Amino acid sequence: MNWRDAMLGVMRGEPALGLLFVPRLDIWYNANRKRGTLPEELQSLDLAGVAERLGVGFHSVVPDFARTGDDRNLHHRALGFYNHPDFPYRADFSGIEHRVVVEQQALSTIYRTSTGDVSTRIRYGPEFLDSGASIPDILEPAIKGPDDYPRVAEIMSKERIVPAPEGFERYRARIGERGVAVAYLSLAASPMHHIMRDVRKLEPFFFDMADDPRPVHALAETLAVLHDAMVSAALDSSAEVVLLGANYDDAITYPPFFDRHIMPWLRKAAQRLHGAGKLLMTHTDGENQRLLPLFLQSRFDIADSVCPAPMTRVTLRDYRIAFGRSVTIWGGIPSIMVLESSCSEADFRSYVDTLIEETRPYNNFILSVADTLPPDADFERILYIRDRVAAARGH
Repeated sequence: MNWRDAMLGVMRGEPALGLLFVPRLDIWYNANRKRGTLPEELQSLDLAGVAERLGVGFHSVVPDFARTGDDRNLHHRALGFYNHPDFPYRADFSGIEHRVVVEQQALSTIYRTSTGDVSTRIRYGPEFLDSGASIPDILEPAIKGPDDYPRVAEIMSKERIVPAPEGFERYRARIGERGVAVAYLSLAASPMHHIMRDVRKLEPFFFDMADDPRPVHALAETLAVLHDAMVSAALDSSAEVVLLGANYDDAITYPPFFDRHIMPWLRKAAQRLHGAGKLLMTHTDGENQRLLPLFLQSRFDIADSVCPAPMTRVTLRDYRIAFGRSVTIWGGIPSIMVLESSCSEADFRSYVDTLIEETRPYNNFILSVADTLPPDADFERILYIRDRVAAARGH
């Protein structure tokens, strides 16, 4: 099967020729390869080879930051920026004086500014790599108090986004027909989302917004230049699908906040990308019940990693009704369903069988395990999903 064309057809709203199963396998693969517990028939294969052996589409959305390239790609992770050879851009921090300290279980970056240093630290090392995770946790955020906002703004004002279309082109060629090479921009959908996700802890962020929002907005204005430049880099690339934003929740990115600080940026990105014939994807795992109307107004094309009930309050049927033919759902199976410790075999099979029947004719729908296939997933359950999908496609 030419997975790339089939997936793009579904994402563009064309009539589906059958149900597509494109699970995210990287965290499961990394953890089990490290443990030595990969199924025997998969032990000699890389991640793309595993997808091919299983007969599923290759999920290629969020890169494995920790295992691709070298540590330099992660030096600025605590500022919300990564570098990766597959990106359509490069975040250039060469204009900022900084130093990096590598410890046993952490990586620290200290930036020099005109009014004092800004220090950050992320979890990194053997224990992190053994977990299978691909994005290091932030142990020490850049902003620890109100005085740090202008310092971080000074750093960001000296950062540059450099288009790298040739890197993305190599990535797209490497994925080939096995899947869609999604151009990664940022897990933050907007400048304000960027601040609350990456550079300030959540509770102090909201206190700052209540006490004196001026420094927060000033930093957001500086970040806006960088976010616009990332979208411009995607426009310069050959990407058909672009990822912007992730991990919404109607209690944290609550509707008024989403409406004011996130939705306008998704809409602006969608307008620019649509004008170039490209599709916008955003990562929508989380509690989304009160955000569904705003999602539609945001005008993105693909809701990646849709995680329905019983892990969240919104059923897959509700998502399908809400999104209709306007948004393609990629997801549908909560990760607890593939864990023997969380779900019985009978309940798992009933869920999968019902899903396959109720989502016909599979328009605007790509099946996956949301958010991702967990390290302890029962491999036999993955095979069951694959076989049921194959049977449905031949129905």
